[in-house]
Amino acid sequence: MNNTFKRNRQEPLNTCLTPLRLTDETKDEQFEQVVINFRRQESEGSRLQREMKSYMAAIKGMQQASINLSQSLHEVYEPDWHGRDDVMSIGKDCDALWEDFHNKVVDSTLLNLDAYLQQFPDLKRSRKLIDYDSARHHVETLQASGMKNDRRGGAEKAQRVFDELNAGLQDELPTLWTSDRVGFYINTYKSVTSLEARFHREISVLCKQLYEVMTKLGEQHSDKMFTIQGAPR
Repeated sequence: MNNTFKRNRQEPLNTCLTPLRLTDETKDEQFEQVVINFRRQESEGSRLQREMKSYMAAIKGMQQASINLSQSLHEVYEPDWHGRDDVMSIGKDCDALWEDFHNKVVDSTLLNLDAYLQQFPDLKRSRKLIDYDSARHHVETLQASGMKNDRRGGAEKAQRVFDELNAGLQDELPTLWTSDRVGFYINTYKSVTSLEARFHREISVLCKQLYEVMTKLGEQHSDKMFTIQGAPR
């Protein structure tokens, strides 16, 4: 964890919170930077989730396009043509590869993305700052009016609640930024690239098999070759 954000929990509150009298509210510039990082991290994670869903939708779209293309070949393939059974089998295997690729991307990335985004806590610290300022103002009013110090219990309780939340977030948020963020992106992109590389290797084998079937079919019907005018040989 980045020690820059750790704060001694035994220090008096006024060493980490600087009263800003111009607006009469408590500010913690160090924590505000942590909040900026937190919101950026949440926004980046949400975008990655959207793009990953689009990526997986594209996989399903390519799967359907592959199915349609195979079916168009199956419809015209005559029973006596070479490799009819092979053509049917290759089409089914291609569909299975696309389906397996999609499912593995979902399991290894989208589910982890959902869990990653659920880590972000509800930032209520600003509400506690307001509560603390309200209590502080109340104490100052009591002191100014000469009332007894034993009326400060409410302010001290508010300060203890604030200190606990402050200390927890000072530990949690920097860790989420410096550790979880880097590790999550590394694992996500390693998983996607590994799965896609494997998919392309496996489907290239099927493409080669189909190419060989078409080549032999061409040899079987060498007198019926079709030439597209102007196309490269």
